[in-house]
Amino acid sequence: MKKILILAAAAAVLCSCANKNKYVVDGKVEGANSMVYLFDEKDNILDSAAVTNGVFRFEGVAEKPQTAILRDARDDGATFGAMLILEPGTINVTDDAQNPYRKKVTGTPANDASDAYATAGSALVQEFRNPETTAERREAIEQEYEQLTRTVLDQNRDNLFGVMLLSQQLGYELSGQELLDEIAKFPAEMQQTDALVRLKENAEQMIKTDIGQPFIDIAQPNADGEQVSLESVVRNPANKYVLLDFWASWCGPCMGEVPHLKKTYDEFRKKGFEIYGVSFDEDRGDWLGAVEQNGMNWLHVSEVKGFDNQAAKDYAIQGIPSNFLIDGQGTIVARNLRGEALYEKISELLAQ
Repeated sequence: MKKILILAAAAAVLCSCANKNKYVVDGKVEGANSMVYLFDEKDNILDSAAVTNGVFRFEGVAEKPQTAILRDARDDGATFGAMLILEPGTINVTDDAQNPYRKKVTGTPANDASDAYATAGSALVQEFRNPETTAERREAIEQEYEQLTRTVLDQNRDNLFGVMLLSQQLGYELSGQELLDEIAKFPAEMQQTDALVRLKENAEQMIKTDIGQPFIDIAQPNADGEQVSLESVVRNPANKYVLLDFWASWCGPCMGEVPHLKKTYDEFRKKGFEIYGVSFDEDRGDWLGAVEQNGMNWLHVSEVKGFDNQAAKDYAIQGIPSNFLIDGQGTIVARNLRGEALYEKISELLAQ
């Protein structure tokens, strides 16, 4: 009898834990396909549900909060997709009357915060893109958007949406130490989430490539298959400054930087400026085609493996374009010089 009572008590505890972490996803999406699927961040199917007149429901248990993608097709053919955070409570997925291309995901703290942030951010973006918006107002909008992100982050450090904001919105612009400082502001429980654990590891690696740190060598094949090391370029007496540039032909913002790179390279090449480009392309033809078609006449290397590249790990690259300016002594003196900032920095340094 005693054993039976113990087992019954254990079962009750397990049931209680399951109920505590239970989530429900209630959806009503007009025109949805006959089945909807929940995918994890690695695109594995977590669950599926039938759709009747646009209505569907998922029920499950999330041992810890996690992000998921909702689509109404396994592969191609989806009529919609929506990101949501699986956490205890009822999550509602509905059409957005203000934006037909977006689904509203609300009902739990993290999803409500995500929806409110997306709505506020969308309004600022629309105003920014309005042809009648003045240049002065656009500059103010950029500052408002950044402040919005930081305010919402501080309001959501107790849930997974706050983690997502830090890693996906602010992670690119902060230094390694700044990231560690931000991570430390989260409760201990949130610091144990997979996303923040990975971000902390990345931040610790970033510190090794902060301004003032020595560069980390890279050696990868050029277009002819010959290994070219970053060290050989940095140590070349003819080069006073070397820009280590991470890019890919499929990256729109990367290609948008090309005119600025060309302008700076053409003017300062003979004065001691060189570029060592590392491509994250996965197709050799795409990589070399972009180099030729855009007249990118500086040094290029690639393992043609996308982000599965040791240099990406060594330099803690989270997104591209990314760049590091290295002086002749091998010290990183600047990071992520975009647009005219690169030209202005090189002009200033070589004028000294």
